[in-house]
Amino acid sequence: MTLANAHALFVGLQKNPSYLASLEIEDNERQRLLNARQAIRTALRNATHRLESDKSFWRRDYLIETANRIQDDVKVKFMTQGSFAYKTLNAPAQPALQEIDLDDGMYVPVRFLSDNHPALAAGALFTFVEEVLRPVCRANGWSLDSSKSTCVRIRLWRGAHIDIPIYSVPEERFRVMKAAIEEAAFSARKLTFDSVPAIPSDRVMLAQRSGEWVQSDPKQLHDWVESRVDRHGPSFRRMSRFFKGWRDHVWANSPLSSICLMCAIDAALLELGQSADNRDDKTILDVARLLPQIFSGEIKNPVVKASCLNSWSEEERGAILAETRALTETMEAALERTGNADRVIEHLRDAFGRRIPYRPDVITIESDTAAAVRAAPAATVATPHITSSDSG
Repeated sequence: MTLANAHALFVGLQKNPSYLASLEIEDNERQRLLNARQAIRTALRNATHRLESDKSFWRRDYLIETANRIQDDVKVKFMTQGSFAYKTLNAPAQPALQEIDLDDGMYVPVRFLSDNHPALAAGALFTFVEEVLRPVCRANGWSLDSSKSTCVRIRLWRGAHIDIPIYSVPEERFRVMKAAIEEAAFSARKLTFDSVPAIPSDRVMLAQRSGEWVQSDPKQLHDWVESRVDRHGPSFRRMSRFFKGWRDHVWANSPLSSICLMCAIDAALLELGQSADNRDDKTILDVARLLPQIFSGEIKNPVVKASCLNSWSEEERGAILAETRALTETMEAALERTGNADRVIEHLRDAFGRRIPYRPDVITIESDTAAAVRAAPAATVATPHITSSDSG
């Protein structure tokens, strides 16, 4: 039992504003993102003929195998991934320092060679994407960022960018994937990862700017997120967004990644058991109390078991643990130590920022306990006897 119930501040009551609503990006900005994504996709689709005619995009082993002739027809498809696909995308807490990120994976189907790697040259695909998009960027006032090792980044307007990771899948598997995509388009059915037939994860390869191909299947992570929603209910997405909002309020840039945070939330919810769906404020407090212990241990990537998500430096770990404990303290002060709705909001804004709406009228104070707290006289403490001392 808590003294204050601030659930409505986080999720709203009917048309009341809420913290969750304040995390949403504006409709016009979402549409601008989608328009930019479409322009990028169209340009890349229209340029794939270059991959079918220019040998520089293909590995030498492939050219030897095919008698120095390009024999593959290349068609690309796209699949949005990351927070945009998970429905956990937040507007930046610090707009001058943080950006909205849309990840749009480009899939290129080709034959795989005897080393089980794609016939296309990974590094050359970065050149292809950037050459195709350079005039698109000039026409729209965007810019290319070539600093990323695993994607091409398009900087749109201030505060937004699109990342294009480049994947390859076996040509024969891609035909199945392509048929599902076309069927979805024909039937006007919304395409999601769940509606695409599974391709074995070891046959989905991610291009590196360095020229290497590495195994990486974003569908695995998408499936993991959906399985957490199935297990914990819609509150898992809300908790993910609330704690991402807390992180982004505290740090402009943090080593605490979103997937690490989501894994920690999953672990906390598992330990807590089924949380009441009508008390998000209490769930935040309960999860926050467990996070220092969870962050102190090793958090494994849920789909790449050999990968640790919290390999932080000692200094980074110390800062993350300190802020996590501070969050717990602030949440306890808000929900358990005051019978004043205005003070509840002050505490919550300390933790999450001013996107917590100022709505003391939607906060419920437990009447009997609150009355006892307000009626209790201040404790009288005897003045301590001070003994003089010569010590400094």
